[in-house]
Parts: sequence; structure tokens; C-alpha cells
Amino acid sequence: MLQGLIQIALTLIILVAIAPVFGKYIARVYMGEKTFLDSPLKPVEQLIYSAGNIRFSDSMTGWQYARSLFYSNIAMGLFVFLIFMLQGLLPLNPTGLSAPTWDTALHTTISFLTNTDQQHYSGETTFSYLSQLTLGFLMFTSAATGLAVGIAFIRGLTGRPLGNFYIDLVRSITRILLPISFLIALLLLISGVPETLAGPAVTKTLEGGTQIIARGPVAHFESIKQLGENGGGFFCH
Repeated sequence: MLQGLIQIALTLIILVAIAPVFGKYIARVYMGEKTFLDSPLKPVEQLIYSAGNIRFSDSMTGWQYARSLFYSNIAMGLFVFLIFMLQGLLPLNPTGLSAPTWDTALHTTISFLTNTDQQHYSGETTFSYLSQLTLGFLMFTSAATGLAVGIAFIRGLTGRPLGNFYIDLVRSITRILLPISFLIALLLLISGVPETLAGPAVTKTLEGGTQIIARGPVAHFESIKQLGENGGGFFCH
């Protein structure tokens, strides 16, 4: 009981401490104002906008914003579903896993696409590294979609134009989720969490037996998993 109260108190203290600074930073990101990440990230964002034919000045209506969200999520869902179904033929599959059943692939795709992350399989024995990495992709995009919708709602309440969904999505990833996830991943690596594309490690136990230890590109995966309030993935059953 006491330990739980202490954890809650620490969480609230951290939240109160970072909210003013981080809140102002997020506001500047979505208002298009200058931030300290402009120099390294603006050229990357411009490439993404050019590749997607996204015009920075365009603001969407409510219907256009919702339609863009729907279409983009359908496209991402189809992409991930195909990766799952073809994983036996694709690289980054050191244990030679075959494709999951179509219903497992579809359920997992929809679940992670919508940020609900319900998982009915053992991560390391069902999906290849490439498939797990595509789940990480959905963890970024689903969290970014939530941020984009939230900021559009706030703009609507304050009488401002809703903005452009694609720009909000990109900024949510490049300016907020990626930088924080990178720092968290570094801390996880320092603490010993694996980050490798090598296959499972085989070692001898003290009793003289053989033990197979699952591993993979886990550190960066866990960083967005925790940041985006996701679940599932490596070592989850």
C-alpha cells in the first residue's frame, strides 16, 4: 500500500515538474514555431512532405482531416499485414519462422494500428524481427495519430483552423516521439537490454544443459512501447 502511494506521488511530482517546459515545447511544435530541433529535423521533414506531396500551407476541414486519418491508417494496416503474411520469405528472420495464420496477422495488425495492442501469441516464437519492427512502426504511428487528433480537437475548440493531418502526424513522430524514444532506448541499452539482429543466444547452464535465450532489437522497441502506452511485442505471451 505504502509503496503504491509513493509511486503515485513520484509520478505526480515528475508530471508537475516537466509539464510547464514540455507543454510549451509541444505547443510550439504544433503551432509551427521555432524549436531547438529545427536544424537537424526540418530538412528531413521537408523531404517527407515533398515525397508525399504535402503542402505545408493547406489546412483541412473536419471531414478532410478524418478522411486523411482513415486512408493513411488503412494504407499502414495493409502494409503491416502483408509483412506478417510474407515473413517466411522476407529477411531478418534468424529462426526461420513461417507466416502466422491470417486471423492472427489481421487481429495483430488492427490491434496495434488502433493502439489497443492485444496479443494472442508468444512474440519471439511467432513473429520475425522484421515483423516485430513493423509493430514498432505502428506503435509510433498510432501514438502520433492520437496526438494529431488531440491537437486538431484543441484547435477546433479555440476557433483556429484544424491544420493538416499529415503535417501533424509527421511532427508528432519527428519532434516528440522519436527524440524521447531515442533517449529512453539509450538508457535501456546502458542497463543491458538487448538490441541486436543476431539470432537467439545458445549457452550452457550450470547443470550442463543447453539454454536458448531469445533476443532481438528490443531496446528501441521497448522505448516507444512505454512512451506510447503500448503493450505486447518481444517476450510477451
